[in-house]
Amino acid sequence: MVKVLAYKRKNQLYAAMETWAPTPNLSLSLRNLLLTEITSDILEEGPHVKELAARIRAENTFYSIRKSEAYRRVTGVDAGSQIIPLASRQYAVLGALAYSLHDGHRFFLQPESFSQPYSLVGDRFPSTVNLRREAKLYETATRFLDEHGGTELLLIDGPLAFSNVWMNAGREEDRRRLIDAVNGLLKKCKRLGVVIVGVVKRPSARYLIHYIGLQDDTDLPDSFLMLHTLEPGQRTDIFAARTAMRMASRGSGFMDSVDEPIYSFYARLTGEWSILPIRVDLPAFCLSEIDDVANYCYATSLYNGVPLAIVKADEAVKVTRRFISDVYSEIVTRVGREVGEVSQLAPYWGEGEWMGA
Repeated sequence: MVKVLAYKRKNQLYAAMETWAPTPNLSLSLRNLLLTEITSDILEEGPHVKELAARIRAENTFYSIRKSEAYRRVTGVDAGSQIIPLASRQYAVLGALAYSLHDGHRFFLQPESFSQPYSLVGDRFPSTVNLRREAKLYETATRFLDEHGGTELLLIDGPLAFSNVWMNAGREEDRRRLIDAVNGLLKKCKRLGVVIVGVVKRPSARYLIHYIGLQDDTDLPDSFLMLHTLEPGQRTDIFAARTAMRMASRGSGFMDSVDEPIYSFYARLTGEWSILPIRVDLPAFCLSEIDDVANYCYATSLYNGVPLAIVKADEAVKVTRRFISDVYSEIVTRVGREVGEVSQLAPYWGEGEWMGA
């Protein structure tokens, strides 16, 4: 006999449910709790979401996007990383790749790896990996432009508008490396006349909500509200990312180090209910290309609402757990052959199965 109490977030009692029916295990009790709470939240929030969508439509201008490809020489750039947790220390590997959609050419710089013992105070390893992976992304794009001319449109799988979370991530030298990489790429694109666009596939920010003054009426993110506000093939008006950040957090420390003003808009590129609208970031010197950029992204978003050039780059650069598992198996074989002892490769607890141990 199990008594289940379901509580709403923010410590508010949602319902004093008491279920005295026998449940065979904890999993069933958790299932019942999730079914009840999530369904109840949706029923409660549904009318408010519709009301917010109506208010957003009244406060913003929306533009129709048409499927047209104004660019012929397009390159997508993406980065990938994975952490290998051994019992002794954790290792990271990362890389980035540029994919020329018009000729199928792939370009990448030498991948990087580094490690950190668990004994260090604090756990900044994942944020260090994120900083270095993003820096590698923009560095790779810059080198690609140096060595392969003719690109008209450069699609980056990542932001050009960075939240303040990045201000405290990792180490100062890694933050500086990322800032220098972004500024270097923007400067290069401006000089060469290349249209550069940052595509954020899973945006979680609340920039637009603050920009139009609805931040006190909801704690929902922009992308979720845009899913209910935009029709497929629509985009919002542009907004200044730095201004929106200052409105959201009274500061824009990381963005203040970016040399070019960055503007953003949301676009819904697919009618799939489960795919959120993307956020598109572009510098001020590319604002005359907004319609062509939006139209191109819409025309080539054939898979999961993501422009094709980024999909192709993602396919080529992805570092999956299965890939790391295969490599780990090879490492075990090599160390066993050369050292005769493999216990130093013991995986961190809980990681043995996917690492092939």
